[in-house]
Amino acid sequence: MLRKYFSIIVPLIILISISASAQADASDYLKAAINATEKKQYTRAIALCDAAINKNSTYSAAYYHRGYNKLLIKDYEGAIVDFTVCLDLSPDNLWAYLYRGHANQKAGNSWSATRDFNSARKIDSIETLAFMTANMFRSSLGK
Repeated sequence: MLRKYFSIIVPLIILISISASAQADASDYLKAAINATEKKQYTRAIALCDAAINKNSTYSAAYYHRGYNKLLIKDYEGAIVDFTVCLDLSPDNLWAYLYRGHANQKAGNSWSATRDFNSARKIDSIETLAFMTANMFRSSLGK
């Protein structure tokens, strides 16, 4: 009888430890990606986010950060896809809406950008206004 329970419990413990180490690995890749972004190594950061996503396909922070790096290298369509996946996983992510709106704006998708900014405004109207004002100011400077 004890042997029967033991044969069930041991594989369960192994499965739990494997999934916990996969999550830790994914977060390690994300930390390295953030460091790469800070050093302006955007393509390296994207590759590190890819590795994090391969370890954990539901890691919304990795999709967000990969989208942010794609936005920085002007891969607007790729950024939109990543921010969309991030929002599917974390629907209240204010910054994913704001940056997806910005990517949509840069890609010429005015209606989609407006929808994203309206969704962000419902989450935090003051932060959204500050983001949009800063982007208008940067645009007036030609950046």
